[in-house]
Amino acid sequence: MKNTTSLLILVFLTAVSSCTLKEKDPNATIEIIEHYSEIEEIINAKDHEITVLNFWSTACPPCIRELPHFNQLATEYKDKQVKVLLISLEDPKRLKTYIYPFVKKQGIVPEVVVLNDQNYNVWTDKVSSTWFGALPATLILKGQDRKFKFGSYATYEELRSDLEGLIDR
Repeated sequence: MKNTTSLLILVFLTAVSSCTLKEKDPNATIEIIEHYSEIEEIINAKDHEITVLNFWSTACPPCIRELPHFNQLATEYKDKQVKVLLISLEDPKRLKTYIYPFVKKQGIVPEVVVLNDQNYNVWTDKVSSTWFGALPATLILKGQDRKFKFGSYATYEELRSDLEGLIDR
């Protein structure tokens, strides 16, 4: 009886220790944002967190080439009050047939949302007066401090350098 009880306790402890809580997949569902004003709320937040907003599309080769850099950034800075948000500017009708499979296949780590606001000429100036809407584009912000880049990040080091420039402020 004593051996049976010990064996059951050992089995129970082994089972409990082998169970790991998986981190929640931020892209298990991808939100469709209808109006830029919801993104603007993130941009205008007055917190101390650094936010990296990358505007992209699966039909944009430079966007796809830089996605691994954003994956690495999100992973490296996940415990350092840095939020990375990838904002797809694709047609939400492609969400289930193309965007979800693409995100899964690419192993995208940061949260992905789809912005459905087609009034680009109205809201791109709010992101940056130098942006005319072409992709990719990235806005890194911390409170009122902003760093905008039109075009892709060729290397992770380039992206990290822009981020670190705001961390030091």
